[in-house]
Amino acid sequence: MAMTLNAQKDDLDDFFASYSGRDGYTSVIINGNLFGLLKNLDDDPDLAYLDEKITSVRIVSRESGYAGSGNSFMSELKGDIRRGGYEELISVKDSDDDVLVMIRSSGRSVRELLIIASGDSEAVIQIKGNLTRDDVERLSENHGEGLARLELLESSGK
Repeated sequence: MAMTLNAQKDDLDDFFASYSGRDGYTSVIINGNLFGLLKNLDDDPDLAYLDEKITSVRIVSRESGYAGSGNSFMSELKGDIRRGGYEELISVKDSDDDVLVMIRSSGRSVRELLIIASGDSEAVIQIKGNLTRDDVERLSENHGEGLARLELLESSGK
């Protein structure tokens, strides 16, 4: 029975739990039902679309200027990424920051989108749901700027 419960546990649960409520870090968990509530308040067709596709969003970020433990999120998550069967979609590296966008699929369905940003500001964004690759592209095109703004707000501690 314990093995069954462990198998159902998300690979990143321990990572997100370890930063929840910790000084210098901000963590956010958004239940997919929030998109359903928002679509009733706003006539944005993307909200209705997201309501049907996204089941949860989790974010953890290191506040700007906080040194942390010395380990980057990227190095801390390497094992989980390797074991989790993630596929790399995008990797952006420059002198100060790295961004890695990965997906975990089941057949033709994308079950998880994982965004890891490291450098001076660090953040991990996990979006779970039942998406297609076209949905992931639409999400990044239509909401990539919003996700980046949310990341910046979380990183600045606001």
